[in-house]
Amino acid sequence: MNKIIKVLIAAVCMITAVSLLGESVSAAAAAAPWSKTEDGKFVNGNGDVIEGATMKGIDVSKWNGDIDWKTVATTDVDYAIIRCGYGDNYVYQDDAYWEQNVKGCEENNIPFGVYIYSYAETVQQAQSEAAHVLRLIEGHTLNFPIYLDVEDSVQAKLPKSTLTQIINTFVNAIHNQGYEVGIYANLNWWTNYIDASIANNQSWFKWVAQYNNIGTTYEGVYQMWQCTSTGKVDGIKGNVDLNFWFGAVRTRSYNARSIKLTTPAVQPVKKVKVTAPKRATIKSLKRGKKKAKITIKKVKGAKGYQIQYSRKRSFKGKKSKYSKTRTRTIKKLKSKKTYYFRVRAYKLNGKKKVYSKKWSKVKKVKVK
Repeated sequence: MNKIIKVLIAAVCMITAVSLLGESVSAAAAAAPWSKTEDGKFVNGNGDVIEGATMKGIDVSKWNGDIDWKTVATTDVDYAIIRCGYGDNYVYQDDAYWEQNVKGCEENNIPFGVYIYSYAETVQQAQSEAAHVLRLIEGHTLNFPIYLDVEDSVQAKLPKSTLTQIINTFVNAIHNQGYEVGIYANLNWWTNYIDASIANNQSWFKWVAQYNNIGTTYEGVYQMWQCTSTGKVDGIKGNVDLNFWFGAVRTRSYNARSIKLTTPAVQPVKKVKVTAPKRATIKSLKRGKKKAKITIKKVKGAKGYQIQYSRKRSFKGKKSKYSKTRTRTIKKLKSKKTYYFRVRAYKLNGKKKVYSKKWSKVKKVKVK
């Protein structure tokens, strides 16, 4: 009898252990980093509940490549913030995957918002960036705010007063069209670069980036936290940024252009006309064996340079080369011959090149 009792006790203990192990594995699976638990709560990188988080999102751009949005829609991702482009209102600065990503969200019922990466150093550029966004979102219903991504090194060098003017110019231009608008920045920028008048203005949405497993330590009011740049989501190859939303849950039926304006809306900012770059200068011209190396001084705003060369000072029979860099070696020249060089810079208006109004001064070199 004692032996039978011992066997029964051992069996019960084994069953209990297996059951507890199963529950433990199940709990661990439910608490996978950055996932949603069975009861609808979100957990951080340590598997602990993120208090106040209501939705899980991603932010994407051309760097995420070709996204399978149909697959993304089957995951626990609730929304997306899509980059529409960067900088001034030029077509060539539209994000290459903007239209494709918007279509993917619209066709798969995924709520989305927009961000633009800012390079603005002046109020005029901020106006152009606002126009850039407004041009691209026309005809689309946004469900989350339009964000200005402020983090570039050129802006870090600006006086705080200038950066404040830039941000205010952008957010007001977007706000005056009835859209929800906000600012994206990392914790360092929110703490040290962005003025308190902006950080404390509750008219604007705040999106804080701080990568860790716990949560942002930003002490101000914010609605979204970017927690990691190495998230994994089915339907997206490689890493993707993950975010958590702390406001009311939004669906595709929510219209982010719902602001009730107390003043008349301003007219959309006009598209910026592309001005010709300044005259280029040949910095140096060095000879080589049947070749010549040309170096051009940097022209602000230029996207590339046209190099012309000829054995005639009149440039009769000239040849041209295009370069996106300021140094270029011209090869297959004739030995012991003198060549004349001149250059001009260009900007882009869509795919069309807009050149300097004048060529540089001519320089010559006798190749070896």
